[in-house]
Amino acid sequence: MSDRIMLGAVAIVIGVVAAVALLIPFIAISYRRRGHISAMWLLGWIALAVYAMSLWTYTLMPLPQDGYRCVGIQLTPFASVADARAFPHSTPGQILRNPSVQQVAFNIMLFMPLGFLLRTMFRRGLVVAALAGAGISLFIEATQRTGVWGLFPCAYRLFDVDDLMANTLGAIAGSVVAVLFVRRRGSSIDPSQPRAVTAGRRLLGMLCDVLFLALLGGMLAIGWRAWQMYVEHIPFELLDQDVQSLFAVWVPLAVQLVWILASGQSIGESATLLRGHPTRMPAVLARPLRFVAGIGGYGILAALSFPFSGLLLAVLVLLSLVTVWTSRNHRGFAAMVAGMELEDARVRHGVRAAART
Repeated sequence: MSDRIMLGAVAIVIGVVAAVALLIPFIAISYRRRGHISAMWLLGWIALAVYAMSLWTYTLMPLPQDGYRCVGIQLTPFASVADARAFPHSTPGQILRNPSVQQVAFNIMLFMPLGFLLRTMFRRGLVVAALAGAGISLFIEATQRTGVWGLFPCAYRLFDVDDLMANTLGAIAGSVVAVLFVRRRGSSIDPSQPRAVTAGRRLLGMLCDVLFLALLGGMLAIGWRAWQMYVEHIPFELLDQDVQSLFAVWVPLAVQLVWILASGQSIGESATLLRGHPTRMPAVLARPLRFVAGIGGYGILAALSFPFSGLLLAVLVLLSLVTVWTSRNHRGFAAMVAGMELEDARVRHGVRAAART
């Protein structure tokens, strides 16, 4: 039981990290395919990432240690039924303690979230659930049978055809259960139509901007450190911290600056289909000013250490949050300073007013 709890905890942690790491492209795709994003959709995305990690941990982990025993293959359909009958089952408690019954039940429940998420998030029904359940289960069983595709000299877990059937049945059952949670809509939302600029949408874009700096900076710094340590064999204590800072902070900020100068959008606003347009000064002045008063200012103040830098960062963050709620059309502090208005990026000739209603 403790091993199961530990595997579950690992799946949750890795799944959440994976969901956060892929959040920006997920949001960008959602806005372009669905026209918007909701809190339930975000929760579903996190659940999908956690579930994917759960499949990996529960079916392949823990990896075997030295001296493990090789296992064979079970290709007889419904062999688990015969195994269950051979176990004493005169009372309900004995049935529930039957290892074969537990194995089948666990394999069904393990794949029910797959069918549920396919229907609720992607509007896919029984056929897709069955094919996905069978395909993913077959891949897992083949991975086990081949010793993780040759990583180990022989299989350390049993390839069982009954697992394939139970997994497929679980995906179908999850799809059936999901029918109760899927709302019938009279008309679908046209993803090409502009929508209102809301405070939630603005905050989501700001979150994407911060995540972009953290994720890109982290990946570049880790990649540079790995190259130095494992390719050039430079000891950790001799690594150049200035170069690491360049990759971790200034390169992501430079990417944000170029993106804003070229498009009038931060990367987070681009993901959420928002766009700023200047009203009081030319774009050549408004766009760099917006960078300094927005994500650029956050990054610079967070990276540099000088008197009152922390206080200035806190003030900038507070102003940004407050003005998201109080400024016209939720344009926020950076757009206010730059004299820019914020609109849906899908607004075209003469429909700008419609996007604000």
